[in-house]
Amino acid sequence: MAERANGRRSVPQIFINNQHLGGCDDIYQLDQQGQLDPMLAQPS
Repeated sequence: MAERANGRRSVPQIFINNQHLGGCDDIYQLDQQGQLDPMLAQPS
């Protein structure tokens, strides 16, 4: 996981469709910017 997450070791590290998005704070930021829902709607 650390290798796929570019060395980040905090948990959780979130991946959607094999793309590393980051940790919890990163997910909250994507959601606030309106970018999370489109990522979740993409087919895998």
